[in-house]
Amino acid sequence: MVLVFKNFLSNDECNKLNEWVNLGIQNKWLDKGLSRGLDWVYEKRLTTRPYAERFNYLPNVYDVQNKISKLLDIVDLPKSVTGGGKNGIVVSCTYDGGNVYAHTDPKDGDLEVLRCNVMTRAADDGGKLYVGGNKIDIKVGDLHCYLPSTVEHYVTEVKGKTSRVLWMFGYQCSIKRFNQLCQRHQQT
Repeated sequence: MVLVFKNFLSNDECNKLNEWVNLGIQNKWLDKGLSRGLDWVYEKRLTTRPYAERFNYLPNVYDVQNKISKLLDIVDLPKSVTGGGKNGIVVSCTYDGGNVYAHTDPKDGDLEVLRCNVMTRAADDGGKLYVGGNKIDIKVGDLHCYLPSTVEHYVTEVKGKTSRVLWMFGYQCSIKRFNQLCQRHQQT
């Protein structure tokens, strides 16, 4: 199940996050990503995942994290740093020809990983999210939340001059708690 909250962030909020990403690319806060069969050498998708010691997020990033925590009433959940990131937050920027291969995320100890993601810049074409074989209709500014440690997911190849930017806010969460979130918000 995927929870989707349309227009969670405004265009202005997305643009401010994208400005940080642009600066982060220049300063190598985002660097080479991981792809199937490759180590951290994938140049078509840059990420902050293993590079947390290189930067600090601005307060507006934590404002988004707090907004998510309050909306979902998950303020009590610990942030997930399984697989990298800083304070539970990872950002990626995918360029023309890049994608995210089909995979399932690792668990965070005994708990699942809950990702609450916002795409702040869409590619000209492609870059479509599939979770459990289903295409998830998301637009810039929409929040989408799911347990990627329980279901295979991938993003199709990005096409065009505009990169795709995704902010990922991670939490440690039980399946029971996620099911309660889904029931409360009555979405699929």
